[in-house]
Parts: sequence; structure tokens; C-alpha cells
Amino acid sequence: LIGDGAELAVKEINAAGGVLGKPEKLLLEDDATDPAKSLEAFKKLVEVEGVEVVVGPMISGAVMSIGPYAKERGVLFVSPSATSPAISEEPWTDFAFRTTPRDTLQGKALAQVITERGFKKVAILVMDNAYGVGIEVVAEEELKDKVDIVASIRYDPAKLDYLTELGIIKDKKPDAVLHVGYHDDAAVVYRQALELGLDAIQWIAA
Repeated sequence: LIGDGAELAVKEINAAGGVLGKPEKLLLEDDATDPAKSLEAFKKLVEVEGVEVVVGPMISGAVMSIGPYAKERGVLFVSPSATSPAISEEPWTDFAFRTTPRDTLQGKALAQVITERGFKKVAILVMDNAYGVGIEVVAEEELKDKVDIVASIRYDPAKLDYLTELGIIKDKKPDAVLHVGYHDDAAVVYRQALELGLDAIQWIAA
């Protein structure tokens, strides 16, 4: 979707005369949200295409992967969706920009929703990566002494079968579930949650 949006933007810019009278050229690389592939794609854009600024990558793990290389080559990059607070602590952070709130803000906001709605028993289900764990840590700290966290579960987003994790949550009988996931794994989580009758529980997702 972000690539589609970029293509549309470049098309509109060029239709209006380009930038300083010159047409813009868009180069797209798909890293499949894989940190190793992201570094390969980033190197290709820099070393083969000669770009000086990159929009992306999308996920925090990929940003952490390309950061040292970006600093080494003096290339700026802007991520529209990487949220890990750790990015701001890295020695290459001056080359990294982002346009989305950090996990610290998202975790606090999600915890605020839970407490304001009066939930007392909460299960936390997150992807076992920088994004999921980052929000989990902040949310747990914010919810400490305010609600009973009956389960805190991390899962492999590539597994695409979460009946075991969801079964644990069902047994704990929470009032709400805080879930952090991506599109593909979240679709499976919600379908399997429905199969287990967990649709009566309030789901709060990031």
C-alpha cells in the first residue's frame, strides 16, 4: 500500500511538472519485512542506483539492520512505520527519521484505553519481534498495579497457527485482550479466536 501511494504521488508530481522542472523517478524494492532482505535491498539502492535518501523500511527490525550501513554510507532514510524506542538510542540515529509514534507512546495509549474502560483482567498477546515486545513492555509497566495481567504471550508471526496461545488465553478468562500483530498473522489470530469463542471478549489491537 505504501508503494502504491508513492507511485501515485510521483505520478501526480510529474504530471504537474516534476521537481524544479525535472521528472521524479521512483525505485521500489520489496524486503518482505525481513531484516536481512531489507539490508540487501538498501545496499542495492545505494550502490547500484546511487540513491541518497530512502523511504523505508517499514519495520523496526529492518531499520535496526540497515542503520549501521546507512551511517557508513551517509544515506538518510525515513520509515513511515518503525516504532521501536531503541532506534533513537543507536549511534546511527542521526541518519534515521520516522513519521509514526514510538512504542512508548502507543503502549501508553493502549494501556490508557484499557484502564479507562474499566477492564480488570487482561491478557497480552504480541508478536515476538521489536514491535510487539516494545509495546508489550511499555503496556505492562503502565498497567502494573491497575489490572490483573492474567497472561502475557509472545508468538512467532510466521507460524500462522495460534490455537495453543489462544487456548491459554481462553482458560484465563480475561475481560480484554491486548494484541499487537501485522496483517497476515492478525487475520489468523482473529479467525482462530472466533473459532474458540473468544469474540465475546474485548480485543484492543495495535
